[in-house]
Amino acid sequence: MAEPFSGVRVIQDANEPVIPQPTSTSTIGMIQAVTPADLPSGIVVNTPIAVRNPSDAAELPDAVKQELDTVWDNIGGTVVLTFVDSGADAAELTANAIGDATTKTGVHAFRKATSLGLPKPKIFPTAGIAYAGVGTADGVIAELLTVVDDLRGYVFADGPGTTNADAITAAALLSNRRATVTDDKILKSIGGVPTAKSASTLFAAIQSNLDRTQNVAWPATNVQALGLIGVNRPVDFATEVTELNEAGVSTVINRGDGFKVWGPKTTAANEAGSIWQFLNVVRVADYVNETLEDGFYGFMGRPMIRDTLDLMTIAGQRLLRRLEGENVLLPGSRFGLAASQTAEDGVQGIVRFGLQYEPPAPIYDLRIQAYRNPIVAYEALFDSVSGQFVIAEAA
Repeated sequence: MAEPFSGVRVIQDANEPVIPQPTSTSTIGMIQAVTPADLPSGIVVNTPIAVRNPSDAAELPDAVKQELDTVWDNIGGTVVLTFVDSGADAAELTANAIGDATTKTGVHAFRKATSLGLPKPKIFPTAGIAYAGVGTADGVIAELLTVVDDLRGYVFADGPGTTNADAITAAALLSNRRATVTDDKILKSIGGVPTAKSASTLFAAIQSNLDRTQNVAWPATNVQALGLIGVNRPVDFATEVTELNEAGVSTVINRGDGFKVWGPKTTAANEAGSIWQFLNVVRVADYVNETLEDGFYGFMGRPMIRDTLDLMTIAGQRLLRRLEGENVLLPGSRFGLAASQTAEDGVQGIVRFGLQYEPPAPIYDLRIQAYRNPIVAYEALFDSVSGQFVIAEAA
């Protein structure tokens, strides 16, 4: 109750509705190896920066701008870019890229993005830093996946770039629902010379663009790839692509209608019975869970009364209806107070809700059964001929 007052006052009810705002999913998290002395003033290793357009990258090293060019060619969104020291050799670069969780260096620097006022990165190419291993899993990718799991992100990991068999082996070693292997490299014209570049950056850029122009339920597959002049190791669509895709390896194809990215599966496709075999299904689930999680922070600290619980229920239900209307979710979502909620929970300040939804799988295996129907076809042909007459039978 308000303090007594002689007069009229309008007091806004503090127990007001909360409208969860869908989280952004299109920001790319890219890590690049550099010689620290080559960085412009004010930019240092292990501290992320935001690159939103080419002018933001004007003073960056040429190799970094060439990688970013793939993002711009394919109309990708904001890139949260962090640098690591390239070191004296490959081992030192790997150690610098793996970094340290306690000091947030290397791939762990992405955890600092939001505290620095940057958008949360969600789509991570390995962009020349790491390649999925064959004998053992790559250390940088393995460490990045721990960061990505925390950020609810997704990794497009460059494959070994040798053979299809090696790419499939590398995907099996990852076997992670938050990762797709992209194999092989794409070719870009750099100074007029065909140059091999990261396919993972291409996939990340296209996924970022789809998130912004369609929605998170659209996976980076069967989409035109721009800015490339070829691929390092072409694959045959009829005989090789299915085997790669089934293992969680995506590639770039050309069926005569231009270069396209192809393959919507995660490396969890290697797990028998996995329900996380499609990358867009994984990303939609993350999107819904994070949106609810972030939105419901608005209810923290409020008294556990009927009005508050009703507001929470309505907020969850309305979000799911909205996402169904935008075709991010299939119909049939449910949200409400969990049947497992007990009075003892309430005394301890615990509230339990239940959430049910289903992301749409992509059209992956399209089957059309064809039949011949000669009798109907010929009857239609003959019936359509003008000038028909009945020939009298001989007496």
